[in-house]
Parts: sequence; structure tokens; C-alpha cells
Amino acid sequence: MKSFVVAGLSALLLTVSGCSFTPEKSPTPRLHDLGPLPSGAEYLPMPWSAVDVTAPEWLKNDRIHYRLVYSDSTRVGVYTLDRWVAPPSELLALRFGTSGDGGPLRVRIELQAFEQIFEQPDSAKAVMRFRVSVHELRSRNRLAERTFELSTISPSPDAAGAVVSLADLADDAIERVRLWIEGTDLVNEPSARPR
Repeated sequence: MKSFVVAGLSALLLTVSGCSFTPEKSPTPRLHDLGPLPSGAEYLPMPWSAVDVTAPEWLKNDRIHYRLVYSDSTRVGVYTLDRWVAPPSELLALRFGTSGDGGPLRVRIELQAFEQIFEQPDSAKAVMRFRVSVHELRSRNRLAERTFELSTISPSPDAAGAVVSLADLADDAIERVRLWIEGTDLVNEPSARPR
């Protein structure tokens, strides 16, 4: 009888200890892209037919970055339960490429910042900084270059707010680059015309 009780207690202890040491599954991250194109955007003529987007090493991943400038401005954090479906440079290349209209130009974008910034615990903004250079499609001669820094208030100080506001900046970037190229009249310069 005594051995039966000891065996029973041993089995119970093994069962309890087995439960307590079983690792919990981490929740599956929610995946985000830049959403559908804004209404009517697909009908706007864009002066490029090729787009290249590059990014520094720290942006070559699927993480959504944020920065708490009110407490530690040099530390970059990432949201753990939300991610991009692809690195931001790939999402932007796809977005710019979808907007292209077969124009005579190639656009090269060097992404420098794509993050949410908290200036206070309860308020945040999205920031996108990039350098764009415009090249002839055939010869690849550089025609112009400019750096843009865009920002917009996040609708909420969290990952959902970061996704919405960064997606808005991506669409804003396309429009700003289009207007800049049109304003510099690069499309109508003889060297930029298709041969």
C-alpha cells in the first residue's frame, strides 16, 4: 500500500511539474502591409517606370520601429505583436512600382527613417525620411536629387497608429516625388525623353 501511495504521489508530481515547465506559445504577430492604394491614385500619371528602394541594415527587417524621445531618444524599440509583411523598402518599392505609369524615368530611393516617434507617452507621430534621385531610364544618368522628411500625427499611440500613419506617409511620399519631378520639368527635358 505504501509503495502504491508513493508511486501515485510521484506520478502526480511529474504531471504538475510537466505542466509548469511547458513553454507557453507566443501569440502570432499581426501582419500589416500599406493597405490599398488611395481612391483614384491608380489613375494619376507617374513619370517613372522603374523604382529601386534601398535601406540601412536596421530597416532591412519586418519590424515596426518606434522611439521614445521623451525618455531615451537614442533607443529604438520594436512592437512585438505587430509586424510588416515585408521590410519597408520592399513595401515602398511595390507601392511606387504600382503607381508608375511607364514614364521615361527611373527613381532611386534611399530610405533613412521609417518609424513612429513618441514625444509624450500619449502622443506619437510617424516620420519618414528618404533621399530620392531621378535617372534617365535608358542611360541611367542622374538628373536630380533631393531629400524629403515627412511626418504625420499617428491616430493612436500604439502599433495600429504606427501602421496607419506610416502607410499614409508612403502614399504622401509618392505624391511629393511626383510633384517635385513635374515641377523640375525633368520629363520634358530632351535627355529624359525616350529614344
